Amino acid sequence: MKIQLDRTQKIAFARIISDLIEADFIVEESEMDFFEDIISKEGVNISEPMLVEAKKMDLAKAVDILKELDAERRAQIIRCLRELSLSDGTCVPLEAIQIFAVEQAMEHDAQVFSVPSRDIGIDNMKVIFIENEEDTAVAREIETQYRSIQYEFSLAGFDFVHVPFVVDDYRRMRLDYLRKVVRYMIPSVPAQKVDAICHDLRSMTTARFCRDLLYRKINIPLLDANPSLLIKIGESAIIDQYDQEDAARTNYANFLRIELHGEVMEDIHRLIGAYCEIIGQPTPNHPLPSSPKFMYCGFHRSLFDLIAYGREQKDYILFIDLTSHQPNVFFEPMDGTGERIPVKLNPQETALYVMIVRKSISGKGLDWREQMPTRQKQELLDEYNAIYSRIGKGNTTHEYKDRTQVHHIKNRIRAISCVANRDLFIPQHVRDGRYSYYMVRGRSDQIKIME
Repeated sequence: MKIQLDRTQKIAFARIISDLIEADFIVEESEMDFFEDIISKEGVNISEPMLVEAKKMDLAKAVDILKELDAERRAQIIRCLRELSLSDGTCVPLEAIQIFAVEQAMEHDAQVFSVPSRDIGIDNMKVIFIENEEDTAVAREIETQYRSIQYEFSLAGFDFVHVPFVVDDYRRMRLDYLRKVVRYMIPSVPAQKVDAICHDLRSMTTARFCRDLLYRKINIPLLDANPSLLIKIGESAIIDQYDQEDAARTNYANFLRIELHGEVMEDIHRLIGAYCEIIGQPTPNHPLPSSPKFMYCGFHRSLFDLIAYGREQKDYILFIDLTSHQPNVFFEPMDGTGERIPVKLNPQETALYVMIVRKSISGKGLDWREQMPTRQKQELLDEYNAIYSRIGKGNTTHEYKDRTQVHHIKNRIRAISCVANRDLFIPQHVRDGRYSYYMVRGRSDQIKIME
């Protein structure tokens, strides 16, 4: 299939094709044949460097790029995706929902969001009603026709969620029973936190769920969203911006937001019809019944985990304290409210991270060339050992470059999901001609080193 695309559009198209191939967790030989035909010079002509760039792009950005195409090329993209999904003989739900998402975004101005999947825990094919105001007309219609809506979605293979109905299950539990469960689930939690978790589980509204959990904890930009359906459409992996020897993957959760207009049931019938046209014969889903017992599954689990474990995201300042013999690296809230978040690094990792941060503030970063002048290398090693010996019980080493330690540093910082600006402090490998560096992007006013 010939589709006229520029380089950026080809990269975006390759990202979407890649997600579709991997959607059902099986890469069929027929899919590989179709893929190779599409990317060939006789097809879209997608080069290997473009495929590398595609793996670094998230699905939301890819969709936004292709939304700008004219109607004819958008239709060609959708047709190609449908043909690919049937290349192995069948289109499964997770393939159909991705095609549906791309089609709704391109043809009906829906939005696709991609956010790091850590701490989210929302299942695929989950349809959640969201709004930013309390007691809207749409919400009242949802509540009135909830059972019919749930039934329609379940026949198509979806699980429909209206937050107040989940909250009702927690309200029906005896409060002392719920407190016991929370203390059991999180034994170290203080009594005040137990009460706060129980209160949120029993009082959460759709608007608060949208604002306090989806926006502040997961970072899905929904603050200005009108009443909509938010659908979890799958997950995909992004290869971070490192060279081939130092590649690392981050999993992203992908969501589709479809605004509701006019009659709710009419909108829902239209959406389900468009989805069923892609999949043909959907597999019905059987939603869990309402229960006064504590259910740690489905959306009940998602809501509990987001309330009990997730932290609100905010910007932090990086502090590195070298004034004692114990390495101390931590994040402190930029707004001055909240607790410090420690970064657990051993002495060698701390020394290496200090070097990367220092050299990033004063220059391009820590020199990582394989071959460098002996004198310059010795000066850097001496500087590294001065730090390492102070916090590492007098130990020294003959080499400061250790990729394994860099990976550990990256993973420790990535794991701190409440730090909204953590990407500024994750070491990145940069090539500049024959030079090679590890650097962080944080500014000097965002980093404090105490010596």
